Amino acid sequence: MHSQIRRFSILICISLSWMTTTCLAQNSMSQAMQDLQVLSSEQMQGREIGSPGSALARNYILKRIAELGLKPCATAYVQDFKASRPSPSSEGKNIIACQFSEDKAAKYLVISAHYDHLGINYNKIYFGADDNASGVAGVLAVAQSLKDKVTKHHIVYAFFDGEEQGLQGAHAFVKQAWIPRKEITANLNFDMIARGDKNELFVSGTYHNPELKPLLQDLNGVHGIKVTFDHDKPDQGNDDWTPQSDHFAFFQAGIPHLYFGVEDHVDYHKATDKFEKVNPQFFDGAIAILQKAVQLVDQQFVRKN
Repeated sequence: MHSQIRRFSILICISLSWMTTTCLAQNSMSQAMQDLQVLSSEQMQGREIGSPGSALARNYILKRIAELGLKPCATAYVQDFKASRPSPSSEGKNIIACQFSEDKAAKYLVISAHYDHLGINYNKIYFGADDNASGVAGVLAVAQSLKDKVTKHHIVYAFFDGEEQGLQGAHAFVKQAWIPRKEITANLNFDMIARGDKNELFVSGTYHNPELKPLLQDLNGVHGIKVTFDHDKPDQGNDDWTPQSDHFAFFQAGIPHLYFGVEDHVDYHKATDKFEKVNPQFFDGAIAILQKAVQLVDQQFVRKN
Protein backbone atom coordinates (compact mmCIF):
# COMPACT_ATOMS: atom_id res chain seq x y z
CA MET A 1 0.00 0.00 0.00
CA HIS A 2 2.78 2.45 0.88
CA SER A 3 4.49 1.86 -2.47
CA GLN A 4 1.18 2.44 -4.27
CA ILE A 5 0.69 5.72 -2.43
CA ARG A 6 4.24 6.80 -3.28
CA ARG A 7 3.76 6.01 -6.99
CA PHE A 8 0.48 7.91 -6.98
CA SER A 9 2.08 10.93 -5.32
CA ILE A 10 4.82 10.95 -7.95
CA LEU A 11 2.21 10.91 -10.72
CA ILE A 12 0.48 13.87 -9.07
CA CYS A 13 3.84 15.66 -8.96
CA ILE A 14 4.43 14.98 -12.64
CA SER A 15 0.98 16.04 -13.80
CA LEU A 16 0.39 19.05 -11.56
CA SER A 17 3.82 20.40 -10.65
CA TRP A 18 5.70 19.75 -13.91
CA MET A 19 8.08 17.32 -12.31
CA THR A 20 9.69 19.70 -9.84
CA THR A 21 12.37 18.09 -7.76
CA THR A 22 10.89 19.74 -4.65
CA CYS A 23 7.78 17.64 -5.11
CA LEU A 24 9.70 14.49 -5.99
CA ALA A 25 11.93 14.85 -2.95
CA GLN A 26 8.94 13.96 -0.79
CA ASN A 27 9.49 10.29 -1.54
CA SER A 28 12.35 8.22 -0.17
CA MET A 29 14.28 7.56 -3.39
CA SER A 30 17.70 9.08 -3.99
CA GLN A 31 17.79 12.14 -6.22
CA ALA A 32 19.45 10.07 -8.94
CA MET A 33 16.64 7.53 -8.87
CA GLN A 34 14.10 10.35 -9.01
CA ASP A 35 15.82 11.85 -12.06
CA LEU A 36 15.91 8.46 -13.74
CA GLN A 37 12.23 7.90 -13.03
CA VAL A 38 11.15 11.23 -14.49
CA LEU A 39 13.29 10.95 -17.61
CA SER A 40 12.04 7.44 -18.38
CA SER A 41 8.39 8.23 -17.62
CA GLU A 42 5.55 7.81 -20.09
CA GLN A 43 5.34 11.59 -20.48
CA MET A 44 8.78 11.64 -22.11
CA GLN A 45 7.58 9.33 -24.90
CA GLY A 46 10.99 7.74 -25.37
CA ARG A 47 12.89 11.03 -25.91
CA GLU A 48 13.59 10.58 -29.63
CA ILE A 49 15.64 13.40 -31.16
CA GLY A 50 13.39 16.22 -32.37
CA SER A 51 10.28 14.89 -30.63
CA PRO A 52 7.99 16.56 -28.06
CA GLY A 53 9.29 14.04 -25.53
CA SER A 54 12.82 15.18 -26.22
CA ALA A 55 11.76 18.76 -25.50
CA LEU A 56 10.20 17.67 -22.18
CA ALA A 57 13.37 15.85 -21.20
CA ARG A 58 15.47 18.84 -22.18
CA ASN A 59 13.34 21.18 -20.08
CA TYR A 60 13.67 18.88 -17.10
CA ILE A 61 17.47 18.73 -17.45
CA LEU A 62 17.63 22.51 -17.77
CA LYS A 63 15.56 22.84 -14.60
CA ARG A 64 17.91 20.51 -12.75
CA ILE A 65 21.12 22.20 -13.86
CA ALA A 66 19.67 25.55 -12.83
CA GLU A 67 18.92 24.10 -9.39
CA LEU A 68 22.53 22.96 -9.19
CA GLY A 69 23.79 26.43 -9.99
CA LEU A 70 25.63 25.44 -13.16
CA LYS A 71 26.45 28.13 -15.69
CA PRO A 72 26.32 28.11 -19.50
CA CYS A 73 29.75 27.27 -20.85
CA ALA A 74 29.25 29.74 -23.68
CA THR A 75 26.31 32.06 -24.36
CA ALA A 76 23.52 29.51 -23.78
CA TYR A 77 22.94 26.08 -22.30
CA VAL A 78 21.46 24.64 -25.50
CA GLN A 79 23.65 24.21 -28.56
CA ASP A 80 21.83 23.35 -31.77
CA PHE A 81 23.28 21.16 -34.49
CA LYS A 82 22.08 19.86 -37.83
CA ALA A 83 21.30 16.16 -37.75
CA SER A 84 21.06 13.87 -40.75
CA ARG A 85 18.88 11.33 -38.99
CA PRO A 86 16.09 10.37 -38.48
CA SER A 87 15.45 12.72 -41.44
CA PRO A 88 17.75 14.99 -43.46
CA SER A 89 16.07 18.06 -41.91
CA SER A 90 16.43 16.92 -38.30
CA GLU A 91 17.83 19.27 -35.68
CA GLY A 92 19.50 18.17 -32.50
CA LYS A 93 20.00 20.06 -29.27
CA ASN A 94 22.90 19.40 -26.94
CA ILE A 95 22.73 20.75 -23.40
CA ILE A 96 26.09 22.02 -22.15
CA ALA A 97 26.70 23.44 -18.67
CA CYS A 98 29.85 24.32 -16.75
CA GLN A 99 31.31 24.51 -13.29
CA PHE A 100 34.34 26.74 -13.70
CA SER A 101 37.56 26.25 -11.79
CA GLU A 102 39.07 29.06 -9.77
CA ASP A 103 42.10 28.65 -12.03
CA LYS A 104 41.10 30.47 -15.21
CA ALA A 105 43.90 28.72 -17.10
CA ALA A 106 42.60 25.26 -16.16
CA LYS A 107 41.85 22.66 -18.79
CA TYR A 108 38.45 21.06 -19.25
CA LEU A 109 37.03 17.74 -18.10
CA VAL A 110 33.91 16.69 -20.03
CA ILE A 111 31.37 14.52 -18.18
CA SER A 112 28.75 13.27 -20.63
CA ALA A 113 25.64 11.19 -21.21
CA HIS A 114 23.11 11.14 -24.03
CA TYR A 115 19.53 12.04 -23.15
CA ASP A 116 17.84 10.80 -26.33
CA HIS A 117 16.41 7.34 -26.88
CA LEU A 118 14.31 5.52 -29.48
CA GLY A 119 10.94 7.22 -29.04
CA ILE A 120 7.78 5.38 -30.08
CA ASN A 121 7.85 2.43 -32.47
CA TYR A 122 4.88 0.32 -33.51
CA ASN A 123 2.77 2.16 -30.92
CA LYS A 124 5.12 1.15 -28.11
CA ILE A 125 7.07 3.61 -25.99
CA TYR A 126 10.74 2.79 -25.70
CA PHE A 127 11.24 4.25 -22.24
CA GLY A 128 15.03 4.04 -22.15
CA ALA A 129 15.42 3.86 -18.38
CA ASP A 130 18.88 2.30 -18.45
CA ASP A 131 19.60 3.61 -21.95
CA ASN A 132 20.17 6.36 -21.05
CA ALA A 133 18.08 8.09 -18.43
CA SER A 134 20.49 6.41 -16.04
CA GLY A 135 23.54 8.13 -17.51
CA VAL A 136 21.85 11.53 -17.43
CA ALA A 137 20.98 10.99 -13.78
CA GLY A 138 24.61 10.03 -13.21
CA VAL A 139 25.91 13.27 -14.73
CA LEU A 140 23.50 15.29 -12.58
CA ALA A 141 24.62 13.35 -9.50
CA VAL A 142 28.26 14.11 -10.26
CA ALA A 143 27.39 17.80 -10.60
CA GLN A 144 25.67 17.65 -7.21
CA SER A 145 28.72 16.02 -5.61
CA LEU A 146 31.09 18.69 -6.96
CA LYS A 147 28.79 21.63 -6.36
CA ASP A 148 30.68 23.04 -3.38
CA LYS A 149 34.13 21.64 -4.18
CA VAL A 150 37.15 23.36 -5.69
CA THR A 151 38.07 21.57 -8.90
CA LYS A 152 41.36 21.58 -10.78
CA HIS A 153 39.51 21.50 -14.11
CA HIS A 154 36.68 23.42 -15.60
CA ILE A 155 33.98 20.73 -15.47
CA VAL A 156 31.75 20.49 -18.53
CA TYR A 157 28.46 18.63 -18.09
CA ALA A 158 27.37 17.55 -21.56
CA PHE A 159 23.97 16.03 -22.26
CA PHE A 160 24.15 14.89 -25.86
CA ASP A 161 21.27 14.49 -28.30
CA GLY A 162 21.14 12.08 -31.23
CA GLU A 163 23.35 9.31 -29.84
CA GLU A 164 20.93 6.65 -30.98
CA GLN A 165 21.13 8.09 -34.50
CA GLY A 166 24.87 7.81 -34.93
CA LEU A 167 26.46 9.68 -31.99
CA GLN A 168 25.49 12.89 -33.76
CA GLY A 169 25.44 15.21 -30.76
CA ALA A 170 28.88 14.18 -29.53
CA HIS A 171 30.39 14.49 -32.99
CA ALA A 172 28.83 17.95 -33.34
CA PHE A 173 30.24 19.02 -29.97
CA VAL A 174 33.78 17.96 -30.89
CA LYS A 175 33.51 19.44 -34.39
CA GLN A 176 32.22 22.78 -33.10
CA ALA A 177 35.46 22.97 -31.08
CA TRP A 178 34.54 25.94 -28.92
CA ILE A 179 36.90 24.20 -26.51
CA PRO A 180 40.19 23.51 -28.34
CA ARG A 181 40.82 19.78 -28.37
CA LYS A 182 44.14 20.11 -26.59
CA GLU A 183 42.37 21.93 -23.77
CA ILE A 184 40.18 18.91 -22.97
CA THR A 185 41.95 16.64 -20.50
CA ALA A 186 39.49 13.75 -20.85
CA ASN A 187 35.91 12.69 -21.46
CA LEU A 188 34.11 10.50 -18.93
CA ASN A 189 30.98 9.11 -20.57
CA PHE A 190 28.09 7.38 -18.79
CA ASP A 191 25.80 5.13 -20.85
CA MET A 192 23.67 2.39 -19.27
CA ILE A 193 24.79 2.38 -15.64
CA ALA A 194 21.63 1.19 -13.85
CA ARG A 195 21.19 -2.48 -14.73
CA GLY A 196 24.07 -4.28 -13.13
CA ASP A 197 22.26 -7.62 -13.16
CA LYS A 198 25.59 -9.30 -12.34
CA ASN A 199 26.55 -6.57 -9.85
CA GLU A 200 29.31 -5.47 -12.21
CA LEU A 201 30.17 -2.04 -13.61
CA PHE A 202 32.58 -1.84 -16.51
CA VAL A 203 35.15 0.83 -17.22
CA SER A 204 36.17 0.88 -20.87
CA GLY A 205 39.03 2.98 -22.18
CA THR A 206 42.06 2.16 -20.05
CA TYR A 207 43.49 -0.03 -22.82
CA HIS A 208 43.94 3.16 -24.84
CA ASN A 209 44.69 5.30 -21.78
CA PRO A 210 46.58 3.01 -19.37
CA GLU A 211 47.69 5.91 -17.18
CA LEU A 212 44.08 6.28 -16.00
CA LYS A 213 43.73 2.75 -14.67
CA PRO A 214 45.84 3.12 -11.48
CA LEU A 215 43.69 6.07 -10.42
CA LEU A 216 40.54 3.98 -10.40
CA GLN A 217 41.58 0.53 -9.22
CA ASP A 218 40.57 1.18 -5.61
CA LEU A 219 36.97 1.67 -6.79
CA ASN A 220 36.56 -2.08 -7.14
CA GLY A 221 34.31 -3.34 -4.37
CA VAL A 222 32.80 0.03 -3.47
CA HIS A 223 29.22 -0.67 -2.31
CA GLY A 224 29.92 -4.33 -3.12
CA ILE A 225 30.08 -3.64 -6.87
CA LYS A 226 32.71 -5.32 -9.01
CA VAL A 227 34.48 -2.75 -11.18
CA THR A 228 35.98 -4.39 -14.25
CA PHE A 229 38.32 -2.79 -16.78
CA ASP A 230 37.39 -4.31 -20.13
CA HIS A 231 35.56 -3.93 -23.45
CA ASP A 232 38.13 -1.66 -25.07
CA LYS A 233 40.48 -3.88 -27.07
CA PRO A 234 40.37 -3.75 -30.89
CA ASP A 235 40.51 -7.56 -31.19
CA GLN A 236 37.27 -7.95 -29.17
CA GLY A 237 35.01 -7.23 -32.14
CA ASN A 238 31.50 -6.26 -30.99
CA ASP A 239 32.69 -6.52 -27.39
CA ASP A 240 34.95 -3.53 -27.98
CA TRP A 241 32.84 -0.63 -26.75
CA THR A 242 35.19 2.06 -28.03
CA PRO A 243 32.96 3.00 -31.01
CA GLN A 244 29.64 2.31 -29.31
CA SER A 245 28.76 5.51 -27.46
CA ASP A 246 29.50 9.23 -27.38
CA HIS A 247 33.06 8.89 -26.09
CA PHE A 248 33.99 7.65 -29.58
CA ALA A 249 33.88 11.22 -30.90
CA PHE A 250 36.51 12.19 -28.32
CA PHE A 251 38.58 9.07 -29.02
CA GLN A 252 38.66 9.93 -32.72
CA ALA A 253 39.85 13.44 -31.81
CA GLY A 254 42.73 12.03 -29.76
CA ILE A 255 41.19 12.95 -26.40
CA PRO A 256 41.52 10.42 -23.54
CA HIS A 257 38.25 8.84 -22.49
CA LEU A 258 36.62 6.52 -20.01
CA TYR A 259 33.27 4.87 -20.64
CA PHE A 260 31.25 3.58 -17.68
CA GLY A 261 28.45 1.12 -18.34
CA VAL A 262 26.95 -2.33 -17.90
CA GLU A 263 26.74 -5.13 -20.40
CA ASP A 264 23.66 -5.47 -22.61
CA HIS A 265 20.70 -7.03 -20.84
CA VAL A 266 17.43 -8.59 -22.01
CA ASP A 267 15.69 -5.20 -22.13
CA TYR A 268 18.35 -3.41 -24.17
CA HIS A 269 16.69 -1.37 -26.96
CA LYS A 270 13.31 -2.81 -26.08
CA ALA A 271 10.11 -1.23 -24.79
CA THR A 272 10.69 -3.13 -21.54
CA ASP A 273 13.67 -0.97 -20.53
CA LYS A 274 11.65 0.58 -17.72
CA PHE A 275 12.32 2.26 -14.41
CA GLU A 276 10.80 -0.69 -12.53
CA LYS A 277 13.63 -2.95 -13.77
CA VAL A 278 16.31 -0.88 -12.02
CA ASN A 279 17.83 -2.14 -8.78
CA PRO A 280 18.15 0.99 -6.61
CA GLN A 281 20.92 -0.52 -4.50
CA PHE A 282 23.11 -1.17 -7.52
CA PHE A 283 22.30 2.12 -9.20
CA ASP A 284 22.99 4.24 -6.13
CA GLY A 285 26.24 2.32 -5.63
CA ALA A 286 27.22 2.92 -9.25
CA ILE A 287 26.49 6.62 -8.77
CA ALA A 288 28.86 6.73 -5.79
CA ILE A 289 31.56 5.08 -7.92
CA LEU A 290 31.10 7.60 -10.73
CA GLN A 291 31.25 10.52 -8.32
CA LYS A 292 34.52 9.24 -6.86
CA ALA A 293 35.96 8.45 -10.30
CA VAL A 294 35.36 11.98 -11.54
CA GLN A 295 36.95 13.48 -8.43
CA LEU A 296 40.01 11.25 -8.84
CA VAL A 297 40.46 12.12 -12.50
CA ASP A 298 39.93 15.81 -11.82
CA GLN A 299 42.47 15.93 -9.02
CA GLN A 300 45.13 13.52 -10.27
CA PHE A 301 45.09 13.09 -14.04
CA VAL A 302 47.25 15.25 -16.29
CA ARG A 303 47.01 14.77 -20.04
CA LYS A 304 50.43 14.22 -21.56
CA ASN A 305 49.77 15.45 -25.10
